[in-house]
Amino acid sequence: MVYRLSKLIVLAVLRWGFGFRVDGRDREPRSGPVIVVSNHRSDLDPIVVGAALRRRVTFMAKHELFRVPGLRWWITACGAFPVRRGAADRQALRTALRILAAGGVLVMFPEGTRGTGTELRPAEPGAASLAFRTGAALLPVAVTGTDVVLPRGSHRPRRSTIRVRIGEPVHAVPPAGGNGAKPGRDDIEALGRRYMAEIARLLAPPP
Repeated sequence: MVYRLSKLIVLAVLRWGFGFRVDGRDREPRSGPVIVVSNHRSDLDPIVVGAALRRRVTFMAKHELFRVPGLRWWITACGAFPVRRGAADRQALRTALRILAAGGVLVMFPEGTRGTGTELRPAEPGAASLAFRTGAALLPVAVTGTDVVLPRGSHRPRRSTIRVRIGEPVHAVPPAGGNGAKPGRDDIEALGRRYMAEIARLLAPPP
């Protein structure tokens, strides 16, 4: 109930206040496990990505957000769970695996932190590793305008246009060798480059 109501309110604010538009909604898989991988330039991005997708999503959120009582209640009700960045968080990994095993949608920001420019950082290994382990599709998403509406360090939104573009799903290809061979670092990094290249393509201005 909290999730659905929050999504309706967010959509109304985005559409009426920021000219919100989503391109490529038909590319979102209608069923099965999905890992949404998006660029990240503003604190608004998780809210915007969640509003753009048809299916209910779950977020990995930095654990510091869960220290604020009111915020903790709301983001938990909306499907977020904490992850400790920069360290191996086994509880977060177990939660992510459980969500994907149940056929859910998990949103991740593979750059690891908010960017400050137009260049994308290399992908952290988490999303690609999960895709290899679970067979989940990776859904590239590009968000533009949030860094103008609420730039890093700002607490007051500005008027601008927010857009989301959804790309073609990317799938993990089992490593060569068969017999259940596990992906190595090269396989994981190659998969990360594939979906980051698709995000970069989606961010590029149309010709």
